[in-house]
Order: sequence, then structure tokens, then C-alpha cells
Amino acid sequence: MRARVILYNKENKAVLLIHRFKNGRNYWVIPGGGAEKNETPIDTAIREINEELSIHLKPTDLMHFFKYEEKEYEEFYYAKIPYIVAPKISGEERERSSSNNVYQPEWVAVKELPKINLMPPEIAAKIVTLI
Repeated sequence: MRARVILYNKENKAVLLIHRFKNGRNYWVIPGGGAEKNETPIDTAIREINEELSIHLKPTDLMHFFKYEEKEYEEFYYAKIPYIVAPKISGEERERSSSNNVYQPEWVAVKELPKINLMPPEIAAKIVTLI
């Protein structure tokens, strides 16, 4: 099981994504990751956002957004961020970063989501529709 969080800033109508450059590929992902032993989806979402972006969320900050099952089961959550944080990558992603494996957090306008290479591809349309 994986959990991801769509971090949304209403004032700027933007979501915080991770821009990836890996082995010549250029794509975007929603922050999140895999569950640890005995972890609930909400616990996973909170831990992953804290580890990856140093953003501290509480369970009450998260709203369940949708479930997605392709290669593996994923829970997507939604959290409003009332301010634009200066995004910085941290945790394992920072340690794994290299010139061939870049993790760059960036705010992306919701209207731009269909134009970027967001993985998996069908997620962009779902976010635009639901937000």
C-alpha cells in the first residue's frame, strides 16, 4: 500500500509536486510513498510528507480524495496548505539525489496539470476535476 498527498494552495490554485529527472526521463509525481509495517494509510501519508518535504501534517489536515489501483494499491489524500512554503526535498530522497536522479519539489498551477508529464497520467485529469 502506498499513500500520497495532494498539497493544495487555494490562493494560488497550485499543488506541490515532485519534479523528477531520472536516467534521462522528465516527469512529475505526487509526494508520498510506501507504508511501513502496521502503518495505516493516513499514518503513511503524514510520515512521507514529513520525511520528503519537512511539512508537518495532522490527521485532521487530511481529507481522503480517492483510491487508485494500477500496479499497486494507493490512497490519495488532499490537504490545504494556507501558505506557499519554499519547498525543499529531505529524507531518503535527498540522500538518493544525484545528477542522474533529481527530486525537485515545485508548485504547479492546477490548470497546468494536464500539460505536464504527471505520473500516472490519468491522475492529472482526476485532480483537475476534483479540485
